[in-house]
Amino acid sequence: MLDNFESISPTAIVTSYPRTFTDIPYEKEIYQWLQKNCKDNDVKLNKLLAPEIEARYKLTNKILDDLNIEQVIEIAAGYSSRGIIYAEKGYEYVEMDLEEVAKNKVKLLKDIASIPNNLHITSGNALNYADFEKCDGFLDKNKEVAIINEGLLRYLTFEEKEIVAKNIYNVLKKQNGVWITCDVTPKKFIEKQNVCLPDFNKNLNQVTSRNNLQDRFNDIEHIKSFMMKIGFKNIEIHRFIEMKEKLKSFEILGVAKEEYDELLENTIVAVIKI
Repeated sequence: MLDNFESISPTAIVTSYPRTFTDIPYEKEIYQWLQKNCKDNDVKLNKLLAPEIEARYKLTNKILDDLNIEQVIEIAAGYSSRGIIYAEKGYEYVEMDLEEVAKNKVKLLKDIASIPNNLHITSGNALNYADFEKCDGFLDKNKEVAIINEGLLRYLTFEEKEIVAKNIYNVLKKQNGVWITCDVTPKKFIEKQNVCLPDFNKNLNQVTSRNNLQDRFNDIEHIKSFMMKIGFKNIEIHRFIEMKEKLKSFEILGVAKEEYDELLENTIVAVIKI
């Protein structure tokens, strides 16, 4: 159950490139490092993904800011700049990803900046509860924790999703806090994404075999019933469209905001509590 996940790792580069068409700090430096050190000819990049990626990044940040929880575990953190940005704000921040990505992230940050003492990068698999336990040593057990993930569940089967969700539930039951995830966006989103980004999902299928429509939630009710079966009691839904006026990528790309309205309306971030 815990193998065959390295094929997901190249998708972190797929999302890194469009972040360079935003105003998110460090993203240009991160992508330049990846371009130099992690070339992969099978990865097809698409800058028109930028509004979607920027919206999910900024909406996740807004939710985190509003919660006033200053301890974070980000699973499948990839090459996002969120960890270093929030560590520089004073947050205790743990990034967990598969071994190769975690090693690259350490090298990357050492080359483009410096790693703050409160930013901890560790290797781990979200399907393995013992890897969550490794994160405990970096956190104050008397304070709430926010668990964040942007790009993992969509690539997992429902059996695997359940394992991850149970692991997160057990962390929050022990320490309290919240799970913030955009990875539960329903199937309808793919229809809109295929309109805005023709061939994107077909190209993504060449990067990883784990991009299957049958592994997506049907709708909001499906998400809620799944999470409540795990034991979560409070599921709050936010839509990417909330960030529409905050997105700089429209201007940078020279595209009309309205072209992305349906896409942003059908993409969500769930805030989940026990």
